[in-house]
Amino acid sequence: MAKHLKYSKWGLAAIAGGIALTAIEVVGAVSYLVGQDSPSYLVAGGAMVTVVAAILPILAARCWQNRRYLLALLLWAAMVPALSLVFSAAVERTGSARDGANRDRQVIAQRIELTRAAERDAKAVADADEAAAKAECSRAQKGADPRGPACKSLEARADNSRQRLKEARDAVAQAGVVQTDPQARRIAAILLVSEEAVALYQPLILPLSISALGLLLIAVGAYSPKPRKVSQKRKGKRKRRKALGASPARTQKTSAVVLPFARKA
Repeated sequence: MAKHLKYSKWGLAAIAGGIALTAIEVVGAVSYLVGQDSPSYLVAGGAMVTVVAAILPILAARCWQNRRYLLALLLWAAMVPALSLVFSAAVERTGSARDGANRDRQVIAQRIELTRAAERDAKAVADADEAAAKAECSRAQKGADPRGPACKSLEARADNSRQRLKEARDAVAQAGVVQTDPQARRIAAILLVSEEAVALYQPLILPLSISALGLLLIAVGAYSPKPRKVSQKRKGKRKRRKALGASPARTQKTSAVVLPFARKA
């Protein structure tokens, strides 16, 4: 008769959690393949590969227990391409949101840099025009009006340059400041690494956690150790111990028997 496997409550909870995480991976893999415009058979295959990858550790462990070592090693090796699909799909999903936020920060930073460059150019032009107007207006002959046509023209040009400089500074003020990632900055301060490294590898944490926990929970929950066989020597020792333990009781029973004494007539 086939033996029915009995799992504890914790084992069933672990299996349920692993199945839930595997279902999340299946949804992510299918959405990733659909977004890549993959053929329908590859989408279905990706879903099945994600499901089968969750039970590969259990199959490999059973093969290893049955001394089928080569098949067990092949199953462990098959997990590499199977999990690569899961990891790539999860990283693509989580990294796309972070890439969009970084793209917005780069646009703002570029806008601020352009406005600051325009401000520097406007300041240089305004300084040059003011210096030229001052030099022209100070070269008047004795008794002549210092504010001649050339001086007035240069002063008007300097006024226009100062107006452009004011507009450039207003544009810099409206551009705001470069946005940073507070989470990446805090993690970088704790781990003593660069913010770029944190922003690059932080999206990998959640996909790896989902995949690893799904595999481990299903493997741990479905694990059923084989019952230990009691050897013949131990059985014999137990029987002898029982026999030795029962002999004093028998002697006490026999000693407690009282024979009746017959009286003489």
